[in-house]
Amino acid sequence: MKDSYLPFGGNTGYTSTRFMSDIDLKINEFKNDYDSNLEFYHLALSAFTKLIAPFPNVENVTGRIKEYEECLSKFKRKYLPLIPPSNVNYKIINFLSDFVGIRVVCPYLKDVRIIRKELNKYFREVSITDKTIQMESTDDKFGYKSLHLDLKLNAKYAKKTEYLRFANIQFELQIRTIIQDAWSVLDHKIKYKKSIPQSLKRRINRLSALFEIADDEFLRINDEISNEEKRINNRLKKGLTVEKNMPLDVFRFLFVALKYFPDYNFIEFKVDGFVQEILSNKKRFTESELNDALQTHLPTVKQIAEIEKKELNPYTKIRYCLYLFNRHLFSNIISDYQKNTLMLTK
Repeated sequence: MKDSYLPFGGNTGYTSTRFMSDIDLKINEFKNDYDSNLEFYHLALSAFTKLIAPFPNVENVTGRIKEYEECLSKFKRKYLPLIPPSNVNYKIINFLSDFVGIRVVCPYLKDVRIIRKELNKYFREVSITDKTIQMESTDDKFGYKSLHLDLKLNAKYAKKTEYLRFANIQFELQIRTIIQDAWSVLDHKIKYKKSIPQSLKRRINRLSALFEIADDEFLRINDEISNEEKRINNRLKKGLTVEKNMPLDVFRFLFVALKYFPDYNFIEFKVDGFVQEILSNKKRFTESELNDALQTHLPTVKQIAEIEKKELNPYTKIRYCLYLFNRHLFSNIISDYQKNTLMLTK
């Protein structure tokens, strides 16, 4: 066995020849198990990630099997000093709860709870480490927040034929938001130590706080967007009238557009780009002006569709209506070909 496999060069206090021989045997046993079962662990990892990937609100799922040298280093550092010399009835792998690791990234903080609930369909929780609570319980530590769960297949799935062989495998699952994951990547690159100067600690704490604020703000913004979408739906359901002199935005555009095209799926990023195009032609364009344009000119646009003998999509119809509403302001919103077609309606 290589010298690097010996426990800390004797610095752990375990100096007897017999004990060092026992450690060598354990390391050799672990190396043999690691090499012979590596493919099996990769199969388990693939099976678990396939169960998790379809969960709602999951942005990304990645997994890994811990490298052999990393496993051995962690065992020597964290667990070997705690094992009495008389204890020889243990396996190194049983100390490595993160030997098989999966990371789930989700958009928002509230998604962490949703994903954890979904996990109960397939897995049972063996132990929990909430790094968010750990970070929030002190004002002198910094680091990434996330939820770490040690999991095994639950009783139902452990009995299924396709998962039976993975029933005894425990793995660590980390759930992070996109912001938490970004911070952890940068944090890892910094590779901070507890002994760094206080001035550097303060700067890192400030950065950590900014990431935390960003996480909270993205969640609030998302919630406010959801509330606006609900407000649109309520206005449509109640048949509420168009609001006068209210500046056009994505939500007010959708309120008007869905009145005239209720069955069309307006995709968010396309709506946003289209609204920006409208506002680039008239900065203070309003909800009521859009409604007036559609209400007044859609009959003419219907004639265009009949002339061209094809169905026009809602965006094209709205473009024609805006041009007819104000040919000067919206002169660039339709093509020359469309302008020529429009002349045939007269």
